[in-house]
Amino acid sequence: MNTLKNKGMLLIVMLLSAGSVMAQSISGNVKDEAGVPLPGVNVILEGTSKGSVTDFDGNYSIDNVENGTYTLVASFLGYAKFTQSVSVSGADVSVNVTMKEDTQSLDQVVVTGVVNPKSKIESSVSVSTMDVKLIEQASPRSSGELFRNIPGIRAESSGGEGNANFNVRGVPISSGGSRYFQIQEDGLPLNLFGDTSFGNADNFLRIDSNIGRVEAIRGGSASTQTSNGPAGIINMISKTGSTEGGSVGTTFGLGYQTSRLDFEYGAPLENGFSYHMGGFIRTGEGPREIGYQGNKGGQFKANLTKRFDNGYVRVYTKLLNDRSVMYLPMPMLLKGSNDDPTYDNLPGFDITSDAVHSAYLQQSAGTSPFSGENHVNDVRNGNNPISKSLGAEFSFSLPKDWKVTGKARYSSNSGEWVSPFTAAVGTVSEIESTARDAVNATGSLVYSDGDREAFNPSNGLAQIIHMFDVTVDDLSNFFGDVKVSKKISDNVGFTAGLFTATQNTKIGWQWSSFISEVQGGGQARLADFDGFSRNGQYSYGTPVWGNCCQRKYNTVHNVNSPYVGVDADITEKLNFDGSIRFENVRVNGNIQAGPTSQGNYDYDGNGTIEGIEESVPVIIGNAGQIVDDKYNFVSYSAGLNYKLNEGSAVFARYSSGASGRAADRNNYGTDGKADVQYDEVSQLEVGFKKRLNNGVLNLTGFMSNTDEGLSNELNRSVGNPFKALGLEAETALAFGENLTFNGSFTWTKAEIDGGDNKGNTPRRQADLVYNLSPSYNFGEGKQHGVALSVLGTTKSYAQDNNDLVMPGYAYFNLIGRAGLTKGLSLVLSVNNLFDTIGITEVEGNGDGAFGNDRLVRARSISGRSSTVSLQYKF
Repeated sequence: MNTLKNKGMLLIVMLLSAGSVMAQSISGNVKDEAGVPLPGVNVILEGTSKGSVTDFDGNYSIDNVENGTYTLVASFLGYAKFTQSVSVSGADVSVNVTMKEDTQSLDQVVVTGVVNPKSKIESSVSVSTMDVKLIEQASPRSSGELFRNIPGIRAESSGGEGNANFNVRGVPISSGGSRYFQIQEDGLPLNLFGDTSFGNADNFLRIDSNIGRVEAIRGGSASTQTSNGPAGIINMISKTGSTEGGSVGTTFGLGYQTSRLDFEYGAPLENGFSYHMGGFIRTGEGPREIGYQGNKGGQFKANLTKRFDNGYVRVYTKLLNDRSVMYLPMPMLLKGSNDDPTYDNLPGFDITSDAVHSAYLQQSAGTSPFSGENHVNDVRNGNNPISKSLGAEFSFSLPKDWKVTGKARYSSNSGEWVSPFTAAVGTVSEIESTARDAVNATGSLVYSDGDREAFNPSNGLAQIIHMFDVTVDDLSNFFGDVKVSKKISDNVGFTAGLFTATQNTKIGWQWSSFISEVQGGGQARLADFDGFSRNGQYSYGTPVWGNCCQRKYNTVHNVNSPYVGVDADITEKLNFDGSIRFENVRVNGNIQAGPTSQGNYDYDGNGTIEGIEESVPVIIGNAGQIVDDKYNFVSYSAGLNYKLNEGSAVFARYSSGASGRAADRNNYGTDGKADVQYDEVSQLEVGFKKRLNNGVLNLTGFMSNTDEGLSNELNRSVGNPFKALGLEAETALAFGENLTFNGSFTWTKAEIDGGDNKGNTPRRQADLVYNLSPSYNFGEGKQHGVALSVLGTTKSYAQDNNDLVMPGYAYFNLIGRAGLTKGLSLVLSVNNLFDTIGITEVEGNGDGAFGNDRLVRARSISGRSSTVSLQYKF
């Protein structure tokens, strides 16, 4: 009996031993095409819960794998997905992986605006990516010029670096900025609101060589994956130094003065650490002649990553202090009819190379809305964002298929925003009469400099300039986003998270008024009413606009947004994801708009009230409009993705979301409640993704409805319901080893769906925008290359009343690269090769006659400008 028992025990031990022998491991190393190990790559056995993440040396190991045949899948940002069939039968298996860079691949993993990171072909979202090569090919001078290369995005990139206007798929730009569209850095917003006046999110964004890639989501799950961005997200993802390398480049202007140094370097260290740092410094006048150095400053960014077997921790910082010129609407000639107009130069003023700025216009004076004391600002500061930020993020895979990720960042944001705006243009007598009546001025117009001779411009024209002088005292913010996910089964997973935000908005306006020539070359001289004005400034306010623009905003927004999402593989080919978000917002503070007093003020302190001092607008002495508001809303999104085969898929998604309003984009009642707390957007999209023999093709049809409330913004009533439908197409093709082509177009039929302009097209909304970008690389190591970028738009309307057309246009950017030796290149970039006029904004509809034509105030894209760069990559 004992012998039988012992034999039974021995049999059990043998069976257990055999079972353990049948549970082997699959291990190996993951490298890129250059043979450099890649840490952080996800390696899984498809259809199972087994997987691993490569360590700092690129090694992975998947243990306890039973006998059988599996599909090994490796995925990593910026690389095509690797798949290989692996058979396990009684022994450990080694599989080494080489991953190929391919940001346009449908296998690329998407991390922006999705419930769980998935490949493009498996995601029911419209997503586009740009890697370093495509960014360099676009040769952008601003975020607006970069975003114009993304399908579905209309970016008004004519104003300089920052404060651009963006809309997505017909969702409108009613008040400037990007109310329904969020700009992120490394997965967190730059600003809670995209349309804070003179504090737009892109003001705090600079394009440099720190950027590793760009992900852009239009519509889709953006409604539930972020606050105040229901129409889309653009996420600028930084390099992290997972592979050693860097670059340094010097850039100089050809035909205009600019000088810039870019640098970046990153590398792995021991014990799982890696780092990356870089930035730029620059100085110059910019592509338009303004008479002084308008671009000056720089940026520095750095991050440090510690990788563990099951995740990573990263800390990062950014220091930004950069001055850039902002170009506002300027005088130009309006020829022809409203339906078929031509915008042209005035004598002595070129609308593609000149600006309202001048060497004679360098100081703006007024009263501070914060203290009531004298305020004097240097106009040369332009758009001067100052940002000091510190952030951290982490991601860990935990036992039993749990995962936790988190991001947080604090940014101390401040600065100023000052730029001249042409408020009126006409003959000298017309401008003299308008300004004189506004302030009861005495004396005749004389030049404010030199011998103060009679004001007599050669072209007979003058302009009233309103100086948009804004102090950004505090736009600091804190953002945090923490989420946990759990794979419930092989087919179903869920995510739950909490987004929190605090956004300060302390901004002061102290606008003033000048009289100037209409003259280019940065040489426009100013005019004084003799014995009344001072240095070309005839008022410490804006009397032509009723002294509207002495203001103070001092508010704080607090946001708590919990969200949940579910991702389920219904079948091997059909995937569902859905998510819901609850937005809870509290805002308090105070606003003072318009002068609280207006009268005598001895500005120069000489004991005498002079003409210009008889009516000085001041904001001080009371609490102003109290803001004490709270609101909440629910957003949701659901999508289905069906893989027709390994090379194609179709998807559909319906989303409903909303965007809250910045404090300066609303009216508030005596109870502190906002007229309009948020604006709602609903979207439907249906798409097709196809892997071609030599590239990819994405087609998406979309419909949207925007319910925008009517409120008073900047002294005008704004708000309409809108609807839009359209088609978006994007392709990336390779013809052999040398020639590539990237292209996109977005056709949109947008319409105002209520109010006095019902049935009209929303202002600045073109039916078609497109981008065509071929490139050709040649040489033994493809070290030489030439790339062309064509960006175009059909006509649009200046205003919602559709009275005046802004003609369609296309402009060409050319970049040529000559490889001098290994890593060293000489690069020539030509922006707007054919010096095209492209009108993006028009104020008014004919300010007066000029011969047989009309005068108008408008803004065009900058004309042809060229730079040469010496770049070394190592």
